[in-house]
Amino acid sequence: MPAIKMIENEEANGRLVSHVVVYNDISESTQQEKRLQALIDSSPLALVEFAPDTSIRLWNPAAERIFGWSHEEMLGRGGLPMAPASRRAESEELFARVHAGESLNDYETVRQRKDGKLVDVSIAAAPITDESGRVLGNMVAYTDITERKAQDAEVHRLNAELHARLEELAASRARIVAAGDLERRRLERNLHDGAQQRLVALSLSLRLALTKLDSDPAAARAVLAEACDELALAHDELRELARGLHPAVLGQRGLLAAVEVLARRAPIPVEVAGMPDARLPEPVEAAAYYLIAEALTNVVKYARASIVRVRVAASGANVVIEVSDDGVGGADPSTGSGLRGLADRVEALGGVLDVLSRAGAGTTLRAEIPVR
Repeated sequence: MPAIKMIENEEANGRLVSHVVVYNDISESTQQEKRLQALIDSSPLALVEFAPDTSIRLWNPAAERIFGWSHEEMLGRGGLPMAPASRRAESEELFARVHAGESLNDYETVRQRKDGKLVDVSIAAAPITDESGRVLGNMVAYTDITERKAQDAEVHRLNAELHARLEELAASRARIVAAGDLERRRLERNLHDGAQQRLVALSLSLRLALTKLDSDPAAARAVLAEACDELALAHDELRELARGLHPAVLGQRGLLAAVEVLARRAPIPVEVAGMPDARLPEPVEAAAYYLIAEALTNVVKYARASIVRVRVAASGANVVIEVSDDGVGGADPSTGSGLRGLADRVEALGGVLDVLSRAGAGTTLRAEIPVR
């Protein structure tokens, strides 16, 4: 609405001769103030204006929401009440820097709510000055960054977990390579000490039989009989070595038939509770077979169990292999290379191996391997 100002002119004798009325329209400035107030009230930032003595002159609704104090509680209050005891010196230093004319932007710290809880905030602050540059107070905007900090922490956790998984994957691959080298040396030693020596002896026996064939046929027949025995033993040893590499029954007839062979050879009852109807990919079948074989070997050696149960079942895009016994429990994967090697084999296929083995409650090995 317009402002009215009256100016009166008088003659020397005091008689009024005229007057002037001045109209000053202040409606525009009033509207600007209203727009500014609406902006302050609707801002998602906590806007707080401090006087030079730290008393609060402005406290908007976002400040009420973020810090918990009402507008009435905070107007005129001094002493930087949002600063926790651990950040008191920091808060006073920031106030002094801004009051000295410095501006701050994206300064991350923590401030205290009315209920005593700490809230992560980002601070932007600037001095309020008059036309001459004299500082009249500090205007501070607080942004609640609690959610962003939580997201940053989660990203950091996931990165650390990924880094750990990559390190474990590298270590797993190194162990697989080392295990492969060790297995090749074992096969070389077994071939050299076993079947190869028998074949060398067989060759010598055949040469000896050949020299005696005309002069002493009976002795030649005896040597040939021994050679036949050596040949049978060499054949058995080679078959055992081949079975250790990859059982023929697994490739020819599938996982169920191969596990049934393992069950028949075990000295304790083995109950095969379930198998998938369709054939699994060859690497998955091989991993499942060796996991079951190693688990049965461990049960026989350590568990003192009366029964073992084997189950292989599809679960979505994965296959789950479980081997459980009713033995003494207490198996620790970190103390032996057998379970660690199985975990490496499973993890190399993108799977995971869990061992549940409470003392006195038996042991369950559970592997989950992606089928594709």
